[in-house]
Amino acid sequence: MTRPNSDISLTWLLRLRWITVAAQTAAILVSLRLLPGELSPLPLLGLVALGALSNLFLQLRLRQPEAVHPSLPGLVLGLDILLLTGLLYLSGGPANPFTAIYLVHVTLAAVVLRGVWAWALSALAIAGFGLLFFWNVHVHSLAHMNHDEGGISLHLVGMWVAFAITAGLIAAFVGRVTEALRQRDEELAALRDLTARQARLAALTTLAAGVAHELGTPLGTIAIAAKELQRAADALGLVDGDIPQDAALIRSEVDRCRRILDQLADPSGTSLGEDFRDLAWSELEADLLEGVAPEDRARLAFDWPPEACGTMPRRGLARALRAVVANALEATARPGQVRVCARRGPERWQVEVLDQGCGMSAEVLARVGEPFFSTKPAGSGMGLGLFLARTFAEQLGGELRVASAAGSGTTVQLDWPHA
Repeated sequence: MTRPNSDISLTWLLRLRWITVAAQTAAILVSLRLLPGELSPLPLLGLVALGALSNLFLQLRLRQPEAVHPSLPGLVLGLDILLLTGLLYLSGGPANPFTAIYLVHVTLAAVVLRGVWAWALSALAIAGFGLLFFWNVHVHSLAHMNHDEGGISLHLVGMWVAFAITAGLIAAFVGRVTEALRQRDEELAALRDLTARQARLAALTTLAAGVAHELGTPLGTIAIAAKELQRAADALGLVDGDIPQDAALIRSEVDRCRRILDQLADPSGTSLGEDFRDLAWSELEADLLEGVAPEDRARLAFDWPPEACGTMPRRGLARALRAVVANALEATARPGQVRVCARRGPERWQVEVLDQGCGMSAEVLARVGEPFFSTKPAGSGMGLGLFLARTFAEQLGGELRVASAAGSGTTVQLDWPHA
């Protein structure tokens, strides 16, 4: 159970236990009036006070900023079952009509907890109820008729068996229903997250297309001006001077900007619209090396499997992995190596990119993949690489996972189904 669920469960239990303390106190006071001389009030009120003190401790613990242990809700419910057993022991045992409250604790355990805890608390409640048949403080006014004082009647045995069956059914069915609801909530949360990412991607696509359109005209003007500058330099005989070299550099950078704008106009990679074709690992390696500086190419180590990659949208896959590889090269100090390895699983292909960088803190790792989130200096990146890579993987029915810890490097895994 995660911390948020534990906190919510304990907060709810805290309020319910205060209500229980008040109800138990009222029931004891009423019973003392209805059954004068048959109950011992001090031990009963002492157990209620013990429950109140434990709840006060729980309230103080929840006010602390540290995360609570996942087993704390189970321990609280276990203590409540023991306190209930003590109260019933002092007030007639199985003849006390409030033995049905055991089922309340069994139901709470099935709703709040999972698996072993729910069954363990159900077994504790069954055992507590059974022990009351052998050890209890007899209350004459609550005793059943025709129960033999010297042993256990068949009616009491039937009560215990019925209780055990009821507790088991509650633990089984309520637990299964609760787990199904948890899974549905997790699936809905994942679907909402995916929908939100797709909406952000659509907004990015519109924005990028607008940027590409607006920058097309000034880039064309710069390219024309650079060409005219180069012609003027040639006319003046400045063939080997700095002006022709600068003009050529401007034109090459303009061409590079245009290629980037072409990619921005289609940031999602449109893997669903791109043709699927047979892709060899050597072709993917060549795509990943495109645009990488010579000194960085030597730092890349590829480990491809002997099996063919199969049919893939080559441009989308290369673009997604190129963003991951670029991040890994930037994170790894030279001459550190970045490994790119692929393997075929039973149902999915997996490609891992492992760097030797300084890793990520838990706070940064929690935000990895968000659009426009980047730890790079201003102007060094837009924070879209992993976001677009994850979008590409999800379009293919796959997933992108990031594993990292401060000081131990980062591993980015991208997988997708075989077909």
